[in-house]
Amino acid sequence: MMWQLSKQICIAAALAAVMVSCNVARSDDLKLIPQGWDAALAGDEVMKDLVKVTGPEVKGAHDAEFVCVGDRAYIVAEVNDTRAGESSAWPEIYCTLSIVNLKTLKLESVIPFARTEQKFENETLPVGACFVPRILQKDEHSLRCYFASEQPGKRQAQTWFRDFDLMTRKFEASIHKARLKTSAGIVDMQPRFFHDDAAAHGLRKPVMDFGLYLFDSFKDFDGQKYIALNNFPGQQNALAIVHDDLATFEVIGHYNEPQSAALSESAVNRLPDGTWMAICRNDSGNYHFTTSSDGKTWSVGKELPVVPNGANSKPTFDKFGDTYYLGWQEATKINGANRSVFNVEISRDGRNWQRKYRFETPKSFQYPTFHEHNGAIWLAVTQGDKDASRKERIMFGKLEEVGRFESQSGKQRIEWPAPPPPPPALMKRGVKLFTDRDYVIAEMPDAVRDLPFHRQSIEQTDVDVTQPGVLFALTPTIRPAAASQEESLRRAGFSKVDVPEVQLFPGEINRVSLYRKEVKAGESLKFKKMVLLILAEGAQVRESDPNAPVVIVNPSAEFQDEARPGAMIIGMDRTPKGRIWGCWTGTGDKRDGYFLVATSDDGGESWSKPRLAVGARTEPEQKLSGALVGNLWSDPKGRLWLFFDQQLGDPQKRITNWFIRCDDPDAAEPSWSDPVQFAEGCTLNKPTVLKNGDWLLPVSDWQKKTARVFASTDEGASWKERGSLQFPDWQFDEHMTVELRDGRLWMLARTSGQPFESFSSDQGRTWSEPRQAATVQNINARFFLRRLKSGRILLVKNGPPTERLAKRSHMSAYLSEDEGQTWQGGLLLDERNAVSYPDGFESPDGLIHILYDWNRHTDAEILMAKFREEDVLAGRIVSKDAKLLMLANKATGPKPEKLYNGIELPDVWPPRFGDPASVELMEVPYLKQPPKTIPIDVGRQLFVDDFLIESTDMKRVFHQAEKFSGNPVFKAETTVEKERNGVVYLGQGGVFFDPSEKLFKMFYTAGWRGPLALATSPDLKTWTRPDLGLHGGNIVLPEGAA
Repeated sequence: MMWQLSKQICIAAALAAVMVSCNVARSDDLKLIPQGWDAALAGDEVMKDLVKVTGPEVKGAHDAEFVCVGDRAYIVAEVNDTRAGESSAWPEIYCTLSIVNLKTLKLESVIPFARTEQKFENETLPVGACFVPRILQKDEHSLRCYFASEQPGKRQAQTWFRDFDLMTRKFEASIHKARLKTSAGIVDMQPRFFHDDAAAHGLRKPVMDFGLYLFDSFKDFDGQKYIALNNFPGQQNALAIVHDDLATFEVIGHYNEPQSAALSESAVNRLPDGTWMAICRNDSGNYHFTTSSDGKTWSVGKELPVVPNGANSKPTFDKFGDTYYLGWQEATKINGANRSVFNVEISRDGRNWQRKYRFETPKSFQYPTFHEHNGAIWLAVTQGDKDASRKERIMFGKLEEVGRFESQSGKQRIEWPAPPPPPPALMKRGVKLFTDRDYVIAEMPDAVRDLPFHRQSIEQTDVDVTQPGVLFALTPTIRPAAASQEESLRRAGFSKVDVPEVQLFPGEINRVSLYRKEVKAGESLKFKKMVLLILAEGAQVRESDPNAPVVIVNPSAEFQDEARPGAMIIGMDRTPKGRIWGCWTGTGDKRDGYFLVATSDDGGESWSKPRLAVGARTEPEQKLSGALVGNLWSDPKGRLWLFFDQQLGDPQKRITNWFIRCDDPDAAEPSWSDPVQFAEGCTLNKPTVLKNGDWLLPVSDWQKKTARVFASTDEGASWKERGSLQFPDWQFDEHMTVELRDGRLWMLARTSGQPFESFSSDQGRTWSEPRQAATVQNINARFFLRRLKSGRILLVKNGPPTERLAKRSHMSAYLSEDEGQTWQGGLLLDERNAVSYPDGFESPDGLIHILYDWNRHTDAEILMAKFREEDVLAGRIVSKDAKLLMLANKATGPKPEKLYNGIELPDVWPPRFGDPASVELMEVPYLKQPPKTIPIDVGRQLFVDDFLIESTDMKRVFHQAEKFSGNPVFKAETTVEKERNGVVYLGQGGVFFDPSEKLFKMFYTAGWRGPLALATSPDLKTWTRPDLGLHGGNIVLPEGAA
């Protein structure tokens, strides 16, 4: 395991040397995009002028390509006259050539040129779809049109071509086979031969008999024509040279890695330094980019920040003039329509990108293709109206004069009408049940008749409870092949209702049973196929959003003190009726942590269990997580705000800034708003309310090392950046602001050295040149700066204002009566080492409350101090209600384990959310700070990391494994196994060694989709099926058991 991880690190370094780094550039860096350019408005202007170029009889159309010759565009597409959409299994799909006048944008002619069983002079096409046509100009008199003829599961697909005469506007009467050249020779262009060549270069995926297409646009480099080849169902990709005969396609290099992704439908281009780059569709996630120096050997594909949220659809990658145009489908949906957002980014170097177009339309904007002709860029694209596929017609038009930015003055965005509301989801006969199936209700239990239900996908249920009440659930009764979730419902707290099962919709496996649960707001429910949730007694649910932070109300045992390893203070504040809210992290100072929020109703003497957990990683599918810094704040209207960041999961690897708000913080069961992202960066300190009523919020942008100031002029309804500055010796900023009596703002910020300060005379819009703070020194740690009701300024920090301590000790409070010019008093709150990060508030009666942490990862305590101004000035406690060292919280959970060799494991090991399908290189967190000396002579080690032996003369020797000559060692023998296709396999099991019995134990599937069974062996060669006495013979779990 350790050797494998080090190998991954080496691979990552090699990949970094080959893979071109792509960034999203700011417009003021490269100035490709004019200031104020609206990419979505630009997209709207293009879409307004598109024209339909498919015939009136066409019901479904897709995947167009075109060339321009003279003043005409010649557009090929796959179409059919029977139904919307497309499929290679539909033999009615045929190919057409549309001719459009570029001056008038009038459709002049539509000519079919290939359809199932069509007879030509020399050949007759077999039954099957004519699919994915492509076109190029053969010479000045003719065009060549390509297409694939295929019938999946029946025969090998074949790519063909026909030539078109530009003068007569007629196709030649004959048809010809395209050819494929691989390392094995020249063969017919069929999927099996493409697969053979890919397999010879490491492809491990099965061969397909269809799906081989000329996919990208033809492109010319150095006098040679190139094309990307693709087998969509086989997830195979390659770069090919087009021979001079325009009939033979020679494979140069395959790019299919990582094979754990589902890469296909690539677009290729060459960067200024000659590097090839391909962007690949990925049906298991976001687009991947791969590069090659020679077109033969390609890097392992990876995601890049320029494409943060891609959908499974065709990309484009072109160069017009000196500018690259990269097009990609965004996963965002307009009015619920698939493939309804398409972005076009531009770049001069292929590394830094800026958005020029954003096409947003419920009609979809998918599979576009772009070409330059006589100084203009033209496009063809698939769109639709009603069918879910939105593949109903091909549209054509002009994108731009190359490199031009049309004036946007006075132009308006297209306002698309809202989609019609879905039919009410009520438990009545004939009502549609699911969003992705047409099943309707046949019968239902009387207990839920006429109640509303949550209409969702049949495949899974993933919801959050927004209002408390009762949820009923229907799931198939346990029987063979039924998708019952009875056990999952019971684990989630549902109880079975004693009523007869009913036929929810046709099919024996769709006879369902009824379950019930009382739910609270904030609960999350997730079930596999098939559960239908019915709402009663006020309960409301909504679909969970994987791109939203997780907020858990009344969190479970894993978030309690006894389960947590650490704690770091975030903030505290007081509500109008006196309740104190405190917030701290659950794991100490760690990016993958989370916030816990608790309350005290007795002045901090005792604290509740956590009321909220915010930002935790709870599911593998969750996109965002990792709350590290933030703050709590009660605004002048008595509403409580929690500002928090999300450190992990943003597609562009940014830290994102969020808030949730509670409008009833004194209630017995307070309710919180949905999380709102309002900025990049993070907030570590409270807002400041100015005399003019503006609210100023400090935001730290750690990526750009910039201290930003956001302002709200509408009591928090919106937040907008007002100003920013950069401090030298950057160290997280953690800036705080106080409004001085003369109207200026004083900002104090943390650096790696002494604190720095800056001033603003225009409410935070501009700031003076930062300088070292004149009257405040501090170790590089957060401090607390706040104006009190008396007019004095309170400063809480480590040590005296005039001293920078060597360690975070001596947490102390000071006051200033002259706007921070001098400091008085000095109340020592806690003299111990590792006390830090104070935050607090002043209650209406003047009692000051400060919350801080001590030893975040060992003692893991959150402490509170209460005192008054007279205590600070006296330098000791003199008021009756002052109190120090009040314990607010202590994490008592297990601490990270230290191994025998000195390596310290993370809090959670092995990682909870390792994704077997992920293509990201696995982190080696326990080697971030390895011990200086690691003994390797202790215990057994199968593999040894390079770093362990690099200073020795040891050499690693690899030995080739040999197959056992007695294979197979285990095969179908029992009646169950033989009746189920005569197979046994490890699909749901595995082989483990039991040291207590000194036996290998194999859990396997007995027969195709059969029960789980057990076999044992002393040597992995001879196997026995023990009689377990459970479900007959060696059966562990019967078929259909959860």
